[in-house]
Amino acid sequence: MRIIFSGGGTLGPVMPLIATYQELKKKHLVWEFLWVGTKKGPEKSIAAKCGLPFEFITSAKLRRYWSWQNLSAPFLFLAGFIQSWQLIKKFRPDLLISAGGFVSVPLHWAAWFLKKTTIIHQQDIEIGLANKLMARTADFITTSFEHQKKNFPSDKTIWIGNPVRAGLLHGAKEAAMSHFDLDPNLLTVFVLGGGTGALSLNKLVTNNLVEFIRHCQVIHMTGIGKELSIPLFRGHPDDKFLRERYHPVQFLDEDLLKNVLAAADLVIARAGLSTLSELAILGKPSIIAPIAQTHQVANAEYFAQRSGALVFYEDKMSTADFVKIVKTLLEDNHERLMIGHEMQKIMPRAALQKMCLMIEEIAKTKGKI
Repeated sequence: MRIIFSGGGTLGPVMPLIATYQELKKKHLVWEFLWVGTKKGPEKSIAAKCGLPFEFITSAKLRRYWSWQNLSAPFLFLAGFIQSWQLIKKFRPDLLISAGGFVSVPLHWAAWFLKKTTIIHQQDIEIGLANKLMARTADFITTSFEHQKKNFPSDKTIWIGNPVRAGLLHGAKEAAMSHFDLDPNLLTVFVLGGGTGALSLNKLVTNNLVEFIRHCQVIHMTGIGKELSIPLFRGHPDDKFLRERYHPVQFLDEDLLKNVLAAADLVIARAGLSTLSELAILGKPSIIAPIAQTHQVANAEYFAQRSGALVFYEDKMSTADFVKIVKTLLEDNHERLMIGHEMQKIMPRAALQKMCLMIEEIAKTKGKI
């Protein structure tokens, strides 16, 4: 069985498929896999860390507003389509799977012309243009949420939830406590700022850290190249004390990330659906700060309406509001635990198993199992 996963530019369309790849690779050692992404996106390094072969094609972003860059989009798309055609002919996949991202569109359209089986997965609450374009030619469509089924043809759409990396479910709190020399008598806040829009979230946290660090200890994943060089506590009378409670790190590999998540009493993060799915499966009390005027706002509102998180809107709320929200959850154990409990109800836990079972059924029809 040969499978092409695709997506990139950001990590949103990547992580559910990485979870799927890792699970399939464990069960089917002789299957062959390839990731197709963008030239400069973060997906290349993620694929490399997972031992997943990688190819890039030209990507054309189709903007739904006026931009001079739209003028070049048809030519870039045509280049990507030709590259996709050649790549499919060379790799000879039995199945292509995407969770969105414009780089997948020419690939899946070429797959349709070449009569290859395709799956697209809809993560976010709002349906992205890439998935709208691929839905017409896809053989199967999976969704993160049940209500999304109405947006796609019913005869080929299945609600499964959002696949999450299996390894994240088996973290060891004690390992994180030891690694960061954490105080077991303090609450631990994990700031997950490593993705898109990380810099403004990083600043929001560090600019207000002194206001709530007395109540907790903080592990802050800033993102590679997005760390802040400012001397956070210089001149503060409790400089040494505060530094002992703040632990910035650029990146956490999966082994350390699962341990930090296990140790976290509260998580502060963006509202990408991959991140929210992981937090939901783990039942982590969370403050989510969606990037303004993006699909993340709809994601955040969906979780907030179900009492699964508190939302901080950067374009509508003040830093004083942010500090108040953080302090509220640090000081109110009942509220924090209730949010975690409600968070866990939102996302089905068996999404990864359902996705893999679906792929294995397709493999059986092709005589690959």
